Amino acid sequence: MNGTHRFALSLLAGGLLLTAGCRQKPDGTAKAYIDQTAVDSAVRPQDDFFTYANGGWIKHTEIPASQPAWGAIFSLSDQALGNMRTILDSLSKVSGLQKGTVAQQVADLYGSIMDSAVIEAKKLDPLKDELGMINAVKDVPGVWAEAGREYKEGNGTLFSFGVGADDKNSRMNVVHFSQGGLGLPNRDYYFNKDTSIQKVRDAYKTYIEKVFSLTGDDQATAAKKAGGVLDAEMALAKVSRTPVQLRDPNANYNRIAVSALPGMTGGLPWNDLLKELGAKTDTVLVGQPEFYKGLNEALKRLPLEEWKSYLTFHLIDNYEPVLGHEFQDAQFAYNHLLSGQSQQQERWKRASSLVDGLLGDALGQLYVQKYFPPEAKQRMLELVNNLQATYAEHIQSLDWMSDSTKKKALVKLNAITKKIGYPDKWKDYSSVTIDRGDAVGNVRQCGQYEYQRGLKKIGQPVDRSEWYMTPPTVDAYYNPTANDINFPAGILQPPFFYKDGDDALNYGAIGLVIGHEMTHGFDDQGRLYDADGNLKDWWSPEDAARFKQKANLVVQQYNGFIAVDTFHINGNLTLGENIADVGGLSLAYGAFKKTAQGKDTTLIDGLTPDQRFFRSFAQVWKVKSRPEVLRTQVMTNPHSTPQFRVNGPVSNLNAYYTTYNVQPSDKMYRPDSLRAHIW
Repeated sequence: MNGTHRFALSLLAGGLLLTAGCRQKPDGTAKAYIDQTAVDSAVRPQDDFFTYANGGWIKHTEIPASQPAWGAIFSLSDQALGNMRTILDSLSKVSGLQKGTVAQQVADLYGSIMDSAVIEAKKLDPLKDELGMINAVKDVPGVWAEAGREYKEGNGTLFSFGVGADDKNSRMNVVHFSQGGLGLPNRDYYFNKDTSIQKVRDAYKTYIEKVFSLTGDDQATAAKKAGGVLDAEMALAKVSRTPVQLRDPNANYNRIAVSALPGMTGGLPWNDLLKELGAKTDTVLVGQPEFYKGLNEALKRLPLEEWKSYLTFHLIDNYEPVLGHEFQDAQFAYNHLLSGQSQQQERWKRASSLVDGLLGDALGQLYVQKYFPPEAKQRMLELVNNLQATYAEHIQSLDWMSDSTKKKALVKLNAITKKIGYPDKWKDYSSVTIDRGDAVGNVRQCGQYEYQRGLKKIGQPVDRSEWYMTPPTVDAYYNPTANDINFPAGILQPPFFYKDGDDALNYGAIGLVIGHEMTHGFDDQGRLYDADGNLKDWWSPEDAARFKQKANLVVQQYNGFIAVDTFHINGNLTLGENIADVGGLSLAYGAFKKTAQGKDTTLIDGLTPDQRFFRSFAQVWKVKSRPEVLRTQVMTNPHSTPQFRVNGPVSNLNAYYTTYNVQPSDKMYRPDSLRAHIW
């Protein structure tokens, strides 16, 4: 079930990052932390700052076979998985854990996923009842009802359903419906004619055929069913909005009375669906009403057997992580075309990640007790407060914004809630029964728990203490409907955060992260929400027009960047993240210059404080990526690729030009009139 975080704006969210070197200064009195061996001395910092700072490391780094890329997000995530494994392995060896305790739940969930012998022996037997229900569907209303029933098992497909904050009444929870049901990464994958994307589509069809073969179908039947699944998904893709269209909060906000839904969507039996879902409400938010009208037409037009094949495939696909190796191998054969990986991650990594995803608050409690020092939270809060104060100064000094809009911007900035490390209260999983011998049943139990938890929120006040990332996650996010910034424990470690590091190091790294998330509150999406998280216009028309003009400059800049082959960065898709990157670096630098080190000129490891700041920033994005994952990222991800998360922001910051004496003849030079100065 989708939650209130559907529009949460994160630092990474599938984007890419780095590893950082660490060494002592010769006299041992200060830690350097800047990886001097990463530099490519053949590249000038004025021509390509990303490659200058990271190119040496990239040349000598081999991406692990089980990874799509290598860098901080991957090395730190690996470290987090290793920490989780330590906890889970230790608990798994303890006999007699009390049933229903956090320790028993995570230990037995992990054990059930790791027990490949039991999983292989059961084959598809754990899904026998669900598969039988799909097979028994007799008509179109039955397809609609079955889709609703599967949502209650935490296994929804065909459309997207969830409970979360009402964007225009952000303190209350409402039912949300939006487009969904696709197996490829997004709707563009069904229409793009690039050869590499066509290969992805072909591999996806092969994967679907293999799944049906593994259920016992002969080759001809499996191929026919796979064709039916793709017919159904193509019909859904044709009525789905593009990733760019989905970025407009106003266009995707449609509050509709349940009684009016059938008439708007061609007669879909919404009352039957809501009854099946157990969602008692008179009003819902429908993000894309035309999707449901198109879905209704497709349900009537396509053969019933194609929809049954569609439901069957997606049921099996969703449970793939806890099915036998043949299913997992079939899915990996398709996925590797999206990521470039040549081998799957070790089973313990997949199992640890799944436990984190299913019982995140349970495992998170144990994780922060063992791996998150309390002093890190206090140091982080100091940095956040310093960035917030700098942001206020930046707003007050803007020459393009009126005083009346500035006052409202400052109200919103000062209202931001700061959440660091982990939640103040944890989810209560006491009703979840975990059986070490039933991996599929455990996944189902966790799905049912989250679903019922969501239903209980309908019509109730939003609990703003809730988090939408788990503590070990190496990421951060801003939630516009709560106006809060969130920094899980996982990201509060080198090369992002150094509890004993100097200011240049921390402001260049975690300072950027803080500034990035704060700026999301004022990017092209976030600026549409007020201080209390309501989708409400608080800008004067003149100020809004000037903002859009400045934002359009960012779009044009990033449209010109080529990520891989002929794939350009999509400046409209990545606009919010690019504004946050550019603004975040500006804020981090401004806050750094107010520190004692920022006002000093003392060298550390041969670097001035400003050079050290920029190098710390660049090594946060030090990453080597496979071409496949770069293509996938450009088509699906609202973040720019690593090279342009460095070169884009620095080329818009005046301090970069003075620090490295960048001249008009240099490749990264932009005239001041073409630099994006928003925040």
